Amino acid sequence: MPHTQPATMDSSITLIADLAALPKLRAFVAVVAEQVGLDARATWQVQLAVDEAATNVIQHAYDPALPGPLTLAWRCEAQRLVMVLRDDGNLFDPHAVPVPDLTSALEVRQVGGLGLYLITQLMDEVRFEITAQGSKLLTMVKYLTGDPRDDIVSLPLKGRIDAVTAPQLNRTVHARISAGARFLLLDLADVSFLSSSGLRALLLIRKELMTVGGELHLARLQAQVHEVFTLTGFVQVFAIYPTLDAARAAFSPNPA
Repeated sequence: MPHTQPATMDSSITLIADLAALPKLRAFVAVVAEQVGLDARATWQVQLAVDEAATNVIQHAYDPALPGPLTLAWRCEAQRLVMVLRDDGNLFDPHAVPVPDLTSALEVRQVGGLGLYLITQLMDEVRFEITAQGSKLLTMVKYLTGDPRDDIVSLPLKGRIDAVTAPQLNRTVHARISAGARFLLLDLADVSFLSSSGLRALLLIRKELMTVGGELHLARLQAQVHEVFTLTGFVQVFAIYPTLDAARAAFSPNPA
């Protein structure tokens, strides 16, 4: 269960707004998350939201030759973790940022606006304010009362994924999807061989999940299996993660 903290601001960190600040902010959030009892998924969400917000400040709020201060503060109130990012740089209108294109083909998409979009998707509340002194405040809230996620289906695979085994893999996964699975995590730690037939099977699985609004994540690939993805360029297509925790944490929120 999340711990209850007083309503006053408990702690903050102030850094120079350059890229060297990002790992320090992530470490700061990790300590905060442990103190309030966030699980691995929620911790990752807050870290990414803070990283995206801080990166925007670093890249757009200050002259790169004259970076100014950036402060991240937090408090916990009424089962809500409140993170407040403050800077004194150029003014910013979040409403002027276009909604990112999430439907066009990857090669023609414009990537602008993704950072702000991620922040709003990862956090439960997001607010922008300008203080009387002209500082910008970005308030990001994560609720602490959510139950652990139970809609992710994890399947461990073993041995070879090739022309012989790929059809059975497709049948197994299709049965899971037909039964309602939408978030599928394939653990490839014990897969020692992957052929082009295996790649096609994974592509079919990914396509079927995307058709029903789902996601496919792959985790713990052995070096020789990962090399097949690299040689074919499919590392740009599949969501591949080094650990199961990282793969689970990266799934999109369930719209249901």
